[in-house]
Amino acid sequence: MKLEELFEGVAKNIIVLTGNLSKQEEKDRLKLIESLTDNEERLIIATRKYIEEKFDNARLDTLFLVMPIAWKGTLQQYVGRLHRVHTDKNVVKVYDYVDYQVPELKTMYEKRMQGCRSMDYNVQGNDEGNSSSGQQMKLF
Repeated sequence: MKLEELFEGVAKNIIVLTGNLSKQEEKDRLKLIESLTDNEERLIIATRKYIEEKFDNARLDTLFLVMPIAWKGTLQQYVGRLHRVHTDKNVVKVYDYVDYQVPELKTMYEKRMQGCRSMDYNVQGNDEGNSSSGQQMKLF
């Protein structure tokens, strides 16, 4: 089952942007995002390529980090997509997921938290990298 299929019925407009799209599919999907009015909900599932280079939508206010990154510059670029000015946006939220059982992923997470603090983000929840206090969210 594809990830977007799991969200059917949860979000009205589900748009997937991945590197395996044809040029026409990419163009159509980006056009769809631009055509949505501010009050229409959207769930955009995008790979790194789109978050880094091709995407700008001022209405976005939430980011789920589900891939491992460590460098502060990459983190700034990703969350910077949420900081575009929009009249209906008051709060920006970033949810970060980490697998503490994998030492490399835990280390990358700890580096991201340093980056978040250096950007004056208010880190809530499991911000100390302590696996015993971590939370798990079940969506499906």
